[in-house]
Amino acid sequence: MVHPRLCTELCELALLLRQSRFVLGLTGPNVDCSLIMSTEPVPTIILFHYYWSPYAHKISWYLQLRGIPYKQCIQPPIMPRPDLASLGIKYRRTPLLSIGNEVLCDTSLIIRVLEERFPDGRLGERGGEWEEWEAWSDRMFPYAVALIPSDLPSMKDERFVKDREDFSGRAGSPLFKKEDVDAGRERALEKIRGLYGHIEEVLSDGRYWILGNKMSLADLESIWLPEWLTTLPGALDSAVTADTHPKTFSWIKRFTALLPAPKSVKIPTIKGAEAKDIILDHEQVSTSPGTDIGAPDNDPSGIALGEEVEVTPVDTGKNHPQRGRVRALGKDRIIIEVTPTGAHVGSGSLKVVFPRKGFEIKSLGTEGNARL
Repeated sequence: MVHPRLCTELCELALLLRQSRFVLGLTGPNVDCSLIMSTEPVPTIILFHYYWSPYAHKISWYLQLRGIPYKQCIQPPIMPRPDLASLGIKYRRTPLLSIGNEVLCDTSLIIRVLEERFPDGRLGERGGEWEEWEAWSDRMFPYAVALIPSDLPSMKDERFVKDREDFSGRAGSPLFKKEDVDAGRERALEKIRGLYGHIEEVLSDGRYWILGNKMSLADLESIWLPEWLTTLPGALDSAVTADTHPKTFSWIKRFTALLPAPKSVKIPTIKGAEAKDIILDHEQVSTSPGTDIGAPDNDPSGIALGEEVEVTPVDTGKNHPQRGRVRALGKDRIIIEVTPTGAHVGSGSLKVVFPRKGFEIKSLGTEGNARL
């Protein structure tokens, strides 16, 4: 029988070796070896985000864990976002990820497309269990937002508050008024204590990761929110600490140890004009399967191929629908062609992709024809 301390030391050594190899560019914890062996050009990947977005952290972590090379185009945390507007993108939620000439909207879609496009070493091998953790974290997110301390500079910035009111679709939203934020803190804390408590219970049998002894997509989908809260000064109270939830905080530490140190990896940062030229370059046309399936005659939306539509989230960001012409309608995706503004290098088209779940599509040819 292996001594528990030796087991711990071996695990820590393995994590260190993985991280070291990743930093050196040799491999990642779940690197797609086809990226190294293939002679086929890989379309340029660009992540549009702002640094302190927890949803952006989830996507950047995924790319780094997989060893998938990408560039980043940093966006303002509030509207307007001229870089995206120049591409013809009015949709306001970030992050967005472009692969070749396709721009993917919504983190749930981004993860699924990356798993499809780079299957060797994918993180979601164990069926759909990770999707339960994804949905759970998304349900908990509003309570985490409610724990943002009301005395932070951003919460006192009138432009930021108005922007988030626009995002929520509710002017004077209680999410951003100091008295309402403070009054709702205890209820939010109760929910978030439950979040940490649930993870602590899952890890109580001695497992290192959510689904067992191997880091998987379930870990990524469940860790981005509690990790973010631990880095937000004043968000948590004394009921959620490394002493009260030792297994959860150790799990967070193990996960972040898999990531390269911020100063050791330089993600190429590009300006919006360069990102636009890359996306619209005819040599960067995406080759992902199933992106031009058309619109079936029996699609429940009743919308036809080439029809001009608006695509809108059903919850937040409704004030910024995305307009374009239908290129494809699948059971789980909507693909529209969007016209960029101004001159650009190359003559390729721009496709914007949304998941069907959580979005509605409305024909601009028939007033009020909005379908999920």
